[in-house]
Amino acid sequence: MSPHRAPAHDLLSEPADAFSLFDTEEAVLGRSEVMLARLAEVGDGVRELAGAYRRSYHEQRRLVRLSDRMQLDLHRVNQRMAEQQRALRHLNDALSAEIEHRARLEAELRRLADTDHLTDALSRRRFLQICEEVWARTQSGDTPSSVLMLDLDRFKLINDRYGHSAGDTVLKAFVETCRDSLRAVDVIGRMGGEEFAILVTGTVMAEAQVIAEALRRAVAQRPVRLEHGPLPISVSIGLAAFGPSESMSATLRRADAALYAAKHAGRDCVRCAAEPGASLT
Repeated sequence: MSPHRAPAHDLLSEPADAFSLFDTEEAVLGRSEVMLARLAEVGDGVRELAGAYRRSYHEQRRLVRLSDRMQLDLHRVNQRMAEQQRALRHLNDALSAEIEHRARLEAELRRLADTDHLTDALSRRRFLQICEEVWARTQSGDTPSSVLMLDLDRFKLINDRYGHSAGDTVLKAFVETCRDSLRAVDVIGRMGGEEFAILVTGTVMAEAQVIAEALRRAVAQRPVRLEHGPLPISVSIGLAAFGPSESMSATLRRADAALYAAKHAGRDCVRCAAEPGASLT
């Protein structure tokens, strides 16, 4: 027997070792297939995750672009709103200016309607309105008031001799003198031409007569300055007190009658009206 020759029983055992190796390799291959299957599952998960990420990325990009557009639209809307607000402010300013202008115009129109354009005394219409209001308060007997009717003496002669411009100067100077002599509560109105009326509120006949006499003296003592020099003027005054037993128009007629009595008495004087129902003395 050769020393290098394996025993018979060793040759018989080699196939068993070879089969055992094959089994190991088979097991390794089996495990490899399992691992590959698991890796395939993991790969599918990774691919699915990558796909989800990709979709999320695209959705985020879409949302970002949408947000950008919305912000741009919002910015444009804000710009338009700011422009509209500026336009609205300009419109409000223009409207306020127009309202203020109309208010000034209305006040000026009312002033023109209520005042005589030459002398700035009250117009006849406005004066009579105030007389009506005061007369209504006097009916209770708590607020005595009187009315003066005034007429510039020989005014036509002034116009004929010095011209109508001089006559206008005399009328304006006369009203200024009246305002300087009267109280703040008294009002003067131009009834027409050189005839005026004054309402003295809160006065009985005696008090109104004192006011009328002071006014007559002030007019006589203040000549009107004309181009040719100072021109003395005078005024005749008729006076009547409001009474609860007659209408306002009746009181004005009595004052007017007293004025004509002053004219007939020589002018530049004051005459008081008779009581309602009595004859003028």
